[in-house]
Amino acid sequence: MFHPDSMLIRFLTKICDLLFLNIMFALSCATVVFSGAAATSLYAVTLKMIRGQDYAPIKDFLRALRENFLPSFPATILLFVDVTLLAVLRAALYAETLLMSPTLFVLLAIITILLSALLAWLFPLLARFENTFSRHLSNAVRLSLVNLPVTFLLTTVNLLPLLLCLLIPTSLGVVFAFWLLFGFAAGAWVNSFYLNRIFQALQGG
Repeated sequence: MFHPDSMLIRFLTKICDLLFLNIMFALSCATVVFSGAAATSLYAVTLKMIRGQDYAPIKDFLRALRENFLPSFPATILLFVDVTLLAVLRAALYAETLLMSPTLFVLLAIITILLSALLAWLFPLLARFENTFSRHLSNAVRLSLVNLPVTFLLTTVNLLPLLLCLLIPTSLGVVFAFWLLFGFAAGAWVNSFYLNRIFQALQGG
């Protein structure tokens, strides 16, 4: 039962790895300017985990954070816009007075969902492949359209904490605590399972 290769030990090891990885991600995002590089670095490690490669959560995350800061900076700006739009929409939804017209609200919601879907592909592509940012952006658009079911899954997983808080307002504290400890890394790990299949197909296996 407690053999190093037992299912229980491997499960507990994976949980600990995700915990450390999540903490590193949360600390990196505390400085907004590193948030894009942090998301890229998170996927750099979770994709390694899914592929069964050797990895060290903290060491690999910090190395990827350093290497991806500049390449990920344009994506950081897009992430900042996306988070700002989400905050505006949430404020408008719970405001006691009408902050914007229903038409504008719907338009902003559509833009936010599309941007979230784009980022769901963009950060993993930055983590997995070397390319110019414009090519990464073009590939993210193409992949999101070609793989609509996966795009829906990725976007839902990424927006799950917000969706839970909207659907179950009383769960705010529990959701915040879980995502602060495990949620971001666990979500990236789940997404990486599907992303890795597509990326392997792109590389011919």
